[in-house]
Amino acid sequence: MPHVDILFNQLQKRKTDPAQVKTAIDNFGKCIVDVRNKIDDIINEAKSICTEPQGNKRRRRNNSSHDHRVAALEVCEN
Repeated sequence: MPHVDILFNQLQKRKTDPAQVKTAIDNFGKCIVDVRNKIDDIINEAKSICTEPQGNKRRRRNNSSHDHRVAALEVCEN
């Protein structure tokens, strides 16, 4: 998630006052909420982009959309 890198860079500056920290954390929180709200769209887009090549390899079990959604929401948990 690029939002984590942005937050990390903002908080690692030598001269950071508490107001800047609060703003950075609030912006991070808003971005995470946006990602959570768009999680179904993100999963569908990822499915359309990522297709496993067909070959002689053993297939993995077919993960349902529900499994992908649950995993994605766990990442975004507060």
